[in-house]
Amino acid sequence: MRAALAIAAAVAAVALLPASAASGRQKPYVLTAIADIGTVYWRYDCVHYRASEWSLGIRVFPTTATTGVAYRAGGFTRRRTAQPGYPTIWFPFRPERRQRLSFVQGTEAGTLRAYMTARFRERDCQSYRPPRLSVQLYPR
Repeated sequence: MRAALAIAAAVAAVALLPASAASGRQKPYVLTAIADIGTVYWRYDCVHYRASEWSLGIRVFPTTATTGVAYRAGGFTRRRTAQPGYPTIWFPFRPERRQRLSFVQGTEAGTLRAYMTARFRERDCQSYRPPRLSVQLYPR
C-alpha cells in the first residue's frame, strides 16, 4: 500500500509541473536582435545529459532578405538558409560553452555580415542567467 501511495504521489508531482519543466527543456528565450537580420533565441537542457546543454535559434525578420547562417560549437558545424517569415531555425543542443553564429545577407545595397558568440557558464540554466554575448556587425 505504501508503495502504491509513493508512486501515486510521484505521478501527481510530475503531472503538476509545467510540461517544459517536466521535460527538462525550457522554452526559448530572446537572446538578442541583430540589426536588419533577425532575432536570436536560446534555450537550455540541464536534465537529460550529464552536463548542461544549450541550443541557439534564429528567426529572420519578415522584411529582410534571405540570410545564410553558420553555427559552430567546438568542432561541430551546421549551415542553414533562413528565409524571411519562416519559422525559427534551431540548432541542436550542444555541451560546448562557446557557441557561435555567423550571418551573411546579400541585398542590392551590399552584403551584410554579422558574428555572434554566446559564452555559457555551467549554471546558465535559468531564464534570468543568459550567456555572455558579443556581436559584431559588418555592413558593406
